[in-house]
Amino acid sequence: MIAQLVVKSLFCCVVVLFLNPATHGDEPALTRPEMKQRLEALKSRTSRLPLPPPSDAEKASGRSLVNNGRLRALYLPPSWTSFVIPGWGGSGAARGAKSGTTATLNSLQSRPDYGFKTRVFWVVSRANDCQYCLGHQELKLKRAGMTEDQVAALDSDWSQFDRAEQVAMRIARKLTLEPQHSGSNEVQDLLHHYSPAETRDLLYTIARYNAVNRWTTATGIPQDQVFGGEASGPLDSPTSEKYASVQSTVTPTYLTPRAPWESQEVFEQRLTEARSRTPLVAIPSKESASQVLSREVPGVIPPQWFCALSDQSIALEAWAQRQAMMRDGKTPLDLRVLIAWVTARENRAWYAAAHARARLSAEVALYDFDQLQQSVPEGWRTALQLARKLTTSPQSITDADISGLREHFSDHETAEIIQLIADANAFDRFTESLQLTLEF
Repeated sequence: MIAQLVVKSLFCCVVVLFLNPATHGDEPALTRPEMKQRLEALKSRTSRLPLPPPSDAEKASGRSLVNNGRLRALYLPPSWTSFVIPGWGGSGAARGAKSGTTATLNSLQSRPDYGFKTRVFWVVSRANDCQYCLGHQELKLKRAGMTEDQVAALDSDWSQFDRAEQVAMRIARKLTLEPQHSGSNEVQDLLHHYSPAETRDLLYTIARYNAVNRWTTATGIPQDQVFGGEASGPLDSPTSEKYASVQSTVTPTYLTPRAPWESQEVFEQRLTEARSRTPLVAIPSKESASQVLSREVPGVIPPQWFCALSDQSIALEAWAQRQAMMRDGKTPLDLRVLIAWVTARENRAWYAAAHARARLSAEVALYDFDQLQQSVPEGWRTALQLARKLTTSPQSITDADISGLREHFSDHETAEIIQLIADANAFDRFTESLQLTLEF
């Protein structure tokens, strides 16, 4: 059994913040029947960004009509829209020649690690209370052959899974809820069961799941009525008596505050430490990573984060997407960088914070959040406040948070801001869980 964690949030002192105010205004769904009722209810919610019914052109295109993909296609630059998750729609090899949800699922289900990674995704989504993603993982797990009771065990009884998978699910929960406290002990546990390459793949995948959760939660995407080419069926199906009243040990019951940001002096000390630290997991050499990167951009010296990904199937796609998110789109570049700065400071991701600071051209007060807010335009304050909240407590995002953002930004810019926050949270988790060495 997993001890329930107390996760630090964005406010100060001893305030307790109950989860799920975004949809329910009450405590989290602690039992499986309550959780499934909320998953089913999500089918009737209204997206926080306009999501019209599929057009005739969309239907004729053969592309996926899943709400998540449609919203991304409507509002994000095409160069941003890939999930970039190994084997999960991120690489062309994983997607195969055909497109659409049905073809993707058929391809994924043939992979040996499909059930394992889907269970990890379920754990991340339950910890974040991301009901859209939970609904999808429930459907995938049952289509992969898991019984209702086996899925229910993910919420309260990991003893039914082998030791290696329990370790993976434990770090998935810890890295989701407490990235600022994840460290060598958890990674060493992984390395007892997985190779360095498998460990890096798993940490990156968990990080990307956290990004997907933040995107779908913040945009308020309604649950799909049709998934994988057929009606999804009711998500509030009956729960066996064995699990009907068992409380979750994955979802936290409350959030407590994260600490205020460190002073500039302490921050500089953390960067000094990051420059001399050794990654917790062996990563490919700069020479081998350069050979991979040269296929995309010859002559560029790869940073440590790319070296850590360079032996993965999605490495070049991840590189291209990260460059595109600084190059393409409608939002101001310095706002994008400040979003990355805020998430990194909240997550205590020193490598990511240093990279964000190095890209910033605006003169702003960086080392105290309140002072930073006073040094930027009003609309930017709203975006940075959302960055802080969506980083520390995605469960608490409300309709008002997104409507407030839309008062200052177009719907396309609003979508970009949400995706930038989500992506930055993934980058924070991946780079800091590995304790990557800072290059400068």
